[in-house]
Amino acid sequence: NPRWFIYPNFYFYLVWGWEELALGVRRLWRETPPYPTMLETELPSLILYGRLLSAAAGTATVALLYAVGRRVGGARLGMLAAALLAGNYLHVRDSHALKPDVLLAAGVLVSLWLLARYAAAPDRRSAAVAGLSIGLTMAIKYNGILLLAAAYLAGVLDSPHAGARRLVPAVEVVLCAGVALATFVVASPYLVLDLERTRQTFRFSTMAVYAARPALGRAFGYHLAVSLRRGSGLAMALATPPALLVALRSRAPMLVLAAAFSALYFVVIGASPVHLARYLTPLVPLLALLVAHLLLATTGRARPLVVGVLACALLAEPVLSTIAYDRIVARTDTRVLATQWMAAHLPAGAVVAVLGSLYFPVADPDLPPGVTRASLVPGETDLASHGVTHVVTHWHHQLTAFSQPPLAQMAALLPHLRLLAEFSPFAGVPAGAFEQEDAYYVPFFHFDGVERPGPFVRVYAYEPRP
Repeated sequence: NPRWFIYPNFYFYLVWGWEELALGVRRLWRETPPYPTMLETELPSLILYGRLLSAAAGTATVALLYAVGRRVGGARLGMLAAALLAGNYLHVRDSHALKPDVLLAAGVLVSLWLLARYAAAPDRRSAAVAGLSIGLTMAIKYNGILLLAAAYLAGVLDSPHAGARRLVPAVEVVLCAGVALATFVVASPYLVLDLERTRQTFRFSTMAVYAARPALGRAFGYHLAVSLRRGSGLAMALATPPALLVALRSRAPMLVLAAAFSALYFVVIGASPVHLARYLTPLVPLLALLVAHLLLATTGRARPLVVGVLACALLAEPVLSTIAYDRIVARTDTRVLATQWMAAHLPAGAVVAVLGSLYFPVADPDLPPGVTRASLVPGETDLASHGVTHVVTHWHHQLTAFSQPPLAQMAALLPHLRLLAEFSPFAGVPAGAFEQEDAYYVPFFHFDGVERPGPFVRVYAYEPRP
């Protein structure tokens, strides 16, 4: 039992299985402890291996999209859609992370393709196979349940009836939904076996994702102006609305399902006040397919050179963003630099007060072995009573929910602090555009002026005075 149901059980089982495989490969050339020991002693290595799963899934999705596009509209459509996905900054960025969004994107693509095959030639076997795929996708992230709406639409598309009878779900659609739900439960059994935890998680998640927040509006505009426009580039963003309209008028079930699902999914994530670009990631392969279809539909029999130039225009901005992003993430985080400096310079037995995180220490620099963290009440200024010898602060101009020492506390402490070292992520003044609801210290756009990940970290000697 994972005992943490923010994501379905199956996602944790999948990551665990992948990491056990990675550890098995590692044991071929070096001694490696078992997984539970790695959790205690080498968690960064496990996170790295988990990130490889996301990278593999993101890369495989490019190949999957080529295969789907080729079957929908030929090799040109497959190649163009795959190229648009391979160069998509948002998809590349999230393929770096140990999160389920890229795996969800792959599951959505496969499930819609299987539903399209069912709509083209309906039978119970194809409906059951599509249901199996939908169930596994739901078991990666709960959002996959929206694929049941696509299953219903697939049934409407293949219905032989007219009028209102067309809207009545066919037996095959009911079978598809039943297989999906059964697969979901089998893949994530503790959602049923630990039902009280499931209820608690559902209540918490619903409040966290959809409860109104006075200071924040719904995310429709954010996903258009930031997630789509900055994540896929201006040209791709402008091409998306007409691509959806053209696809909805198409006779190809895959294009209709992709467009309809994209519209539904956008409404669902836009209705939330949570402003995170990765919520759009599961739609990126579908949008790449639809925009590629639009490009080929509007250029007709134009020369390949013309299509290539237009494709380059669509890819230029997201590829440049990807390069700028990778330039930053390839460099060492300021918090790691601070930890390394403390390991080399702080005396054994030093007691350190870490200031910056308000509620949870998610952004705090790690303290090296031999150094003790002082347990302080928020805002406390009597550090001498805790035996504090040093103070570490972290600050960020935009991620203030995660890195912002209380001003009153700092004002009281400053006369007792002597700066020893500081580590800045910026080339000069603070720069970059960050997602302010995520403790992720890499800008989403406006990369100039940012040299490395992390907050601005300072290490002080604490010198209490009588």
